[in-house]
Amino acid sequence: MPLQSTTEGVKPGDIGAECNIIIAGAGPVGLLLALLLARKGIRSKVFEKSAELDTSPRAALYYPLVLEVFKDAGIYDIVLQLGSHSGGPMWRKRVIDDGNGGKALGPAIAGLEMSKWGDDGCFEEGKFAVILVQGLLVQVLLEEVTKTNLVEVHFNTPIEGFEQDQCGVTVKVEAFREPQTFRSQYLVGCDGARSTIRKLLGVGFSGHSWPERLIATDVRRTIPKLERLPAHFVVDKVHWGVVLPLEEIVPGKPGLWRYAMAVPDETLTNEEIEDPKYVHKLLLKYLDGPQPAEYTLVRYRAYRLHQLLASTMHRNRVLLAGDAAHVNNPVGGLGLCTGLLDVDLLYQAFDLIINHNYHDPQDLLAEYSAARRCVFQTLVSPISSANKLRLHESDPDDAAREDWFLRILRRGIPQEIGKAHSPLQQAWRTDIRSITKEPVTTQA
Repeated sequence: MPLQSTTEGVKPGDIGAECNIIIAGAGPVGLLLALLLARKGIRSKVFEKSAELDTSPRAALYYPLVLEVFKDAGIYDIVLQLGSHSGGPMWRKRVIDDGNGGKALGPAIAGLEMSKWGDDGCFEEGKFAVILVQGLLVQVLLEEVTKTNLVEVHFNTPIEGFEQDQCGVTVKVEAFREPQTFRSQYLVGCDGARSTIRKLLGVGFSGHSWPERLIATDVRRTIPKLERLPAHFVVDKVHWGVVLPLEEIVPGKPGLWRYAMAVPDETLTNEEIEDPKYVHKLLLKYLDGPQPAEYTLVRYRAYRLHQLLASTMHRNRVLLAGDAAHVNNPVGGLGLCTGLLDVDLLYQAFDLIINHNYHDPQDLLAEYSAARRCVFQTLVSPISSANKLRLHESDPDDAAREDWFLRILRRGIPQEIGKAHSPLQQAWRTDIRSITKEPVTTQA
């Protein structure tokens, strides 16, 4: 799929055309919101400050609850076709010498089968997660929103400011080096952790930053043997990380893998970390197989890790969603999925307000903010923090004996494992009926 926009920028003469919703940011959260709104007949404009879609190595895992949202958006089958099924992760020690001059995967500490195989050898519907790199997901979303004829996507068009009144929002953008204005009923900031909308709104973004950094690499390599659960966390006080196949892997053939590796030296700059020689040096700590390891480094990027939450996701007619509202470390793949579940709730709220004349729009949007902030504060942030600390705060053998979650996995009792996961699975996706003050009867 080509990296292209529906419009390269706002054309002179486009000004003044009003739409229902203006969305800042053409990432997966902003584009999914636009697509879900379009499925309800709601028009939107998406303004993206960058020249093209972001294809850097970011999120790649989508849990069953998110796949349900993809069904509502009409992209479920496309995602299944382009992605690969994830059986679940292992927790392993670092790679070890294999006795023949090469490296072998580290000994297994514990495993979690997140997916369920049916009697026919295939994954059961609703019982599996899907792996698809974020760069492909945004291309799918861009193609699909274009087909609706209800969404305009403008690249190279940063939002410079906005003004709210009782009837809507006036949004100022920079296009062709000239300020231009648009009018909408609502504005949604889906413009990432450094959100312009959040800053202009004056909303606080509080929490903490981790001292450690990760470098995420996408590597094409050939493996001789594929484990039943090839995705794994590396448990080590220094060289911890995450290894994930990014496509269906066939032993003996090149395949794409994600290696997200801890950077052990806190004094290095991002430029030094992203030096290919340094990346290669780190990869040798993680790659199994014959040595010297043969691979192609496709893309890579260093990241700082944070746990941050906006003080609100709603003020009058301006909303926040995704990384603009909350950020967590990536271990466990909860970040993007949480943002996608934000807009799952938000589009339903907009449907009630715009299409069904909901009696108290401001209260409904305030409830959206409260519900999603609660999910992050009580579930996503503490769980993702525990996911990270589990990898490096203890010696691997100590972690296997002492960590409560690894102990549950090692016992292998399904009821215990299900109970450990139930808080997140039951509350991660917010039911629109839980935040309304009247019966919801919008289904056909």
